[in-house]
Amino acid sequence: MLKCMMYCLVISFALVACSSPKPPMTPQLEAAYAKQKRDKKISDMEKQLQAGGVTVIHLGQQSMLVLPTDKFFFIDSSHLNGANYATLNILSDYISLFDVETVKVSGYSDNCGDPLRAVALSRQQAQNIADYLKNQEIKAPIIYAIGYGCTFPIADNQRSDGRAMNKRIQITFYRLDPRR
Repeated sequence: MLKCMMYCLVISFALVACSSPKPPMTPQLEAAYAKQKRDKKISDMEKQLQAGGVTVIHLGQQSMLVLPTDKFFFIDSSHLNGANYATLNILSDYISLFDVETVKVSGYSDNCGDPLRAVALSRQQAQNIADYLKNQEIKAPIIYAIGYGCTFPIADNQRSDGRAMNKRIQITFYRLDPRR
């Protein structure tokens, strides 16, 4: 009988200990936990973007996302390749994680063909990405597009891999939130 009472007492104590509320978190702990959770989400999204062909570059509070046009558009076209909408959705969600005022979408091309056509095509590609971001309702009040054509190459246009690197969309935004 004594053994049974002791057993019941231990179980009762365990139940009371388990059911007692946890002490509330301090504001500092809550902020640290929220920052850790947000940083993990940002890191995971950056990995998803990179897996989708997007290069992520951070310079201080400025971020740049570089999309190869050969992957996101049909060849020599401004029509978005629907196979990459999932990556574009992640991209818009990623930008929305930050406090951003302006998003600049810049289009670039290689030096093959008519330079005026290259400017027009790069401008339309940039505009289509900007419109897609607007339709995803990212939290930036200003989203604009500009086409530079072949005026700012980042690689040698004499080589096919260099031309492929030059055909790109750069999405640039300045993070007002210094926490990242």
